[in-house]
Amino acid sequence: MKRLMGLIISIALLAVMLAGCAGAPKTGNSGEPNPASPVTGASASGTNGQEAKQWPRTYVDALGRKVVLEKKPERVALLFFRNFEHLFLLGESPVAATDLNVLSEWESLAPYKNNPIADLGSIASPNLEKLLGVNPDLIIAVASRYESYGGKLDQIAPVITVDSNENNWQGALREYGKMLGKEKKAEDEIARIEAFVAKSRDQLKAYSDKSFGVTMLGDKQYWAFTTQFVFSKDSGLGLNPPKHYVNMSTKGEQTSLEGLASMNPDYMFVADLGGSSQKLNTYLKNLESDPVWNSLQAIKNKRMYPLDSSIAAGGPLGIELGVKTIVKHVLSQ
Repeated sequence: MKRLMGLIISIALLAVMLAGCAGAPKTGNSGEPNPASPVTGASASGTNGQEAKQWPRTYVDALGRKVVLEKKPERVALLFFRNFEHLFLLGESPVAATDLNVLSEWESLAPYKNNPIADLGSIASPNLEKLLGVNPDLIIAVASRYESYGGKLDQIAPVITVDSNENNWQGALREYGKMLGKEKKAEDEIARIEAFVAKSRDQLKAYSDKSFGVTMLGDKQYWAFTTQFVFSKDSGLGLNPPKHYVNMSTKGEQTSLEGLASMNPDYMFVADLGGSSQKLNTYLKNLESDPVWNSLQAIKNKRMYPLDSSIAAGGPLGIELGVKTIVKHVLSQ
């Protein structure tokens, strides 16, 4: 209780200090990450300096809240691990974030794993004292968790809530473009990735008579995924799922080893549910002597390949890497 009261008092004091210092330039705290800078070589206002619009601007977030941004956010705290990719793709990097483990576990984020980002702990209970210390000028949180933070975030910096829908990476990237004044950069990246997926879809048309499965493995757990970028005929690779996929939800369902055997795809791509390549290797090792697993034609024909677990987040970098991986392995047969 004393620690909680101390934190509340600290937040109140910081709010008073920030109000008194309005208009003064912000400086980084000693020992904390420097203000966010582009990580892809783009300028702070975008690729050509023309996409920054007039500030201040009013942004309406996922909960319908109107948030006034006085200037382009430079010190962003991210409380939603699925959206790391959106910031990085726009040439930005957060000064603090939750769930930093994905930076070292997801291959899609490997180029950014050494970025100076303060660790705020878990998305469920972020470290508010550390969040205070990094002095953010914008906090981004997932809408479904906003109420659980009890209004504490708003006492530190403006808060924007975002949707957790992982099946609409284009929409999410556009929203980040609006927050950061990088609308053109967002549209350029969307066009680039969509063109890459379309080109890859054409490359795989010769395999229209084959079936493909996407499976996430856990500790004696098997999830069959109806991943959009793999199976969508319009926006994905247009590959054919096993016939049993037809009755699944748009996301996928948990199944059994016998269930996978009944699907029996010609090609199978697997990833770890928790995002760890080391765990995936352990699960696959344990399955080497399993007769049901070995009955799968993808196993017998050596057409089972690992996918980076970032595909489960549905982000643009994970999708781009997933497409590259699938094309590489299928065309090498």
